[in-house]
Formats: sequence, C-alpha cells, structure tokens
Amino acid sequence: MKSIFVLVLVLVVLFLSLSCSESYDYSQASLGLGLRDYSCTEAWIEVQIGSNDKTANIYIKKNDEIIQTVKVGESETLFYFDDLLPNTAYKFDAVTYEDGKEVKSNPVTFTTLDTTSHNFSWQTFTFGGSDASLIYDVAIIDENNIWAVGEIYMNDSLGNPDSKRYNAVKWNGFDWTVIRIPYNYQGTDFYNPIQSVFAFNENDIWFCGNGVIHFDGINFIPVPIPTNVWGPNQMNKLWGSSSNDLYVVGANGSIAHYQNGSWAKIESGTTSIIE
Repeated sequence: MKSIFVLVLVLVVLFLSLSCSESYDYSQASLGLGLRDYSCTEAWIEVQIGSNDKTANIYIKKNDEIIQTVKVGESETLFYFDDLLPNTAYKFDAVTYEDGKEVKSNPVTFTTLDTTSHNFSWQTFTFGGSDASLIYDVAIIDENNIWAVGEIYMNDSLGNPDSKRYNAVKWNGFDWTVIRIPYNYQGTDFYNPIQSVFAFNENDIWFCGNGVIHFDGINFIPVPIPTNVWGPNQMNKLWGSSSNDLYVVGANGSIAHYQNGSWAKIESGTTSIIE
C-alpha cells in the first residue's frame, strides 16, 4: 500500500516599511531614486530623470562606488540588484551630467532583511490507503486554511480500498478533512480528479481538472469552457490575477482565458502539453 505524504511548511515573513522611499519626493527631482522593495539579498530601485535628455548616462552607486552605468530611455526605470548581503546597511545614489554639470540624486538607505534561523518544524500528513492516490497541487491561504487536490482513495470500514474517490483535502489549523468536490454536468455530479487549485482568499477559490469550478465560500459552482474554446483536452493548471482574469492550460497546447464572464481561446502555437 502506498500513501500520499504532504509536507507543509508555513513561513511567516515580516516586511519592513519602506519609510526611506516615502520621505523623499524623488518624482520631482532632476535625478531621483526610489526604493520600491527589498529582501535579504535583493533590492528594486527606481530611477527617475527629469531632464529632457533621456539618453544621458546615469551612474548608479552602491555605498559610494559606481556599480552600474545606464541610459534611461523612459521617465521611470526600475533596476534590480541581487548581490546584497543579509542584515547589511546599504546606501544607493546616482549621478549624471547635464551641460557639463554634475547632478546628484537623493540617497536611498536601507538595511536588508536578516535570514531565518532555519529551525523549521516539519509535520507529515498521510492521505489515502491505495497506491492510486495522488496529490497534484496545493494552495495555502494561511496557516489555518490550506487546500490540496488530486485523487484520493480511502479504505472502507473493513480496511479494504474504497472505490469512492475524493478529490480534495482541507486543513483547518487542527486536522485535515477529505472532500468530494462535484462538477455538475447536465444535472449530474461528477467527482473527477482535480489537477489544480488557485486561491485568492477563503471565499474565492478556483479548481480545474475535467472542468473549471469556482468556490465562493459556500457553493462549488461549475464554470464550463465552451467546446470551441477548449475541446476534450485535459486541464493541467489554473492561474490568474483575479477572478475576472484567469488562465487555464492543458493538453495539446490548450490555453483558455476567462474575463468578463466568458472564455476565449488563446493559440499557443504548439501541440505539446502545457503544465
């Protein structure tokens, strides 16, 4: 007998406020820098040049040393730096020249985030009593709301494999519950394996497999894709920026886009499986 193991690691990340970028209105400067975000080893810094000459050389400095020379072709350009050290103070600034005169930017100062202790606690959860059980995807909303999907076959009361398929499990912070999520087609509920789950919040969760299903916190609602958009192909993955902007990909290079309540086919140019 094989069982399916899901290891769940819940990480809590604390974000520091970027007060240094808020205290200076760099958008009005001849040459300004703005700190957009940073992590343990990375920083995203925006360069704004107010000069009419958008092709001037700009020299970006880190701790008073020039590390990059760029030409800004737009009024705002975002630069990414990934060679920083954890828990280290940095100062970024920039300089350019207009009519032979040096123009300096405002300085941007910050301290990168520190790494964790790496002292993680692991738990092992077992689902299914059959070698046919599989988990395909997981969505973590928070530490008390986790969904995993696939095809899960439990044992019956006598310890024998039960042919009744489950296609999801849900974590509530204390234990897991096996769930049968229905896809209703022409008045009949089907419980096919679910390949993908994508959650925006606890009341806005999307699933796909043999069809697309939307969970509104109470009901599982099928959102069928027209056959001229999708056809009989297997759905493998679902992703979106909102419930009004979703993509489904699958077999034979299939891609479908959901927006404003309707589906549109996107030609991928391939017949390969997209996952």
